[in-house]
Amino acid sequence: MFAISSDLDHAISLPAYLEFMKYLNTSQDTCYGRGLDLEISNSFWFFNTEKDNQLSYFQGLSTLESKFAGVCRELWKSGHIDTLHSYGNFNRGDFRRSFAEKALEALDKHGVDIPVWVNHGNDNNLQNIGDFPFSPGANPASKAYHFDLLKEYGLRFFWTGRTTHVSGQDTIFSLGNYLQRKLQNLALKTKYRKVQRPLPDPANRLLMQSSLEDGNHILEFQRFISRYGEVKNTDIHDLGLQLTRGNLSSLVKSEGYMLLYTHMNENLPESQALPVRVEAGFRRLAEYSQQKVLLVTTTSRLLQYADTREHLGWKTVSSSGLTEVHFFRDDKRPLTPKELQGVTLYCTEPEQTALFCGEERLSAQTNPADSSGRSSLSVVWEALEFPV
Repeated sequence: MFAISSDLDHAISLPAYLEFMKYLNTSQDTCYGRGLDLEISNSFWFFNTEKDNQLSYFQGLSTLESKFAGVCRELWKSGHIDTLHSYGNFNRGDFRRSFAEKALEALDKHGVDIPVWVNHGNDNNLQNIGDFPFSPGANPASKAYHFDLLKEYGLRFFWTGRTTHVSGQDTIFSLGNYLQRKLQNLALKTKYRKVQRPLPDPANRLLMQSSLEDGNHILEFQRFISRYGEVKNTDIHDLGLQLTRGNLSSLVKSEGYMLLYTHMNENLPESQALPVRVEAGFRRLAEYSQQKVLLVTTTSRLLQYADTREHLGWKTVSSSGLTEVHFFRDDKRPLTPKELQGVTLYCTEPEQTALFCGEERLSAQTNPADSSGRSSLSVVWEALEFPV
């Protein structure tokens, strides 16, 4: 399963932002070529302290809506903007708790559920969250403390800075993945042993529980950057180095998850073709998706699926010749039908098996035998509709 986790940094053109999202998520003709018809999300922020007109929901540090605000509301609703790249670009400083209150008030006003948080920028961004220096957003003693507001809002998944060079997390054994992990863990014990920043998870997990300064716990995730350290700027040009056949094939062989870290709107050309290597990378990604060897989806859907799968339990009940499978979470959290989309069970008689969330019967599809020789039954994965 694959998703692009893109930070908003240096997105300065609203027309380019929209055209690129249409290119990624539809089959329509765009200035970047015929659309890929994939399912890829983006991020946003509310405020911007810089003077270079980077896209933000509000104008500067005010609460006056920008032209980007209406676009945000449409893409929040469709699920194509699912990541809050912190409250804003505070690289010049000046963050205060009141900005968090205004941002979350806007989300509440429009009934929006944004499940993903991603830290931003330099050490002046005191909104950042994590158990390392210069991230006091979860420190109750700091004037920048705001995590209690995020907890009340219900935001679920957090990126505090972990990037990995292993192409695939929570994987089965593959030689390539094994060697990548060994090399990275050696670097953690030597080159990075004194670094006071979030580092790759030695166990190569996608999601992990982390503790914060206020005693709360978060579900933290890590993002893939590159296998060999060749990616430096994580902008639109470096996407060509990330979407290589080697990276994608390595992910497929390991049967894992990948959240690719980028700033895909940074240096994005307006009204002209993408760099050749970048376009080739996206066409390659679409090819893997069409071949159904890779499920390409949004950041939040990938994270939600991974979390649900990790904590999924079920019980079976026989009723009138039908085998009923009733799903639940083993951590007692509520479970919704939407969160079960894509969940697949091997079963000997899929046509005589029904899947349930609580008392609701789920739409399911029967899958032919795979490489294991077994048939299976899946909760239907409903594609998002892009609001063009």
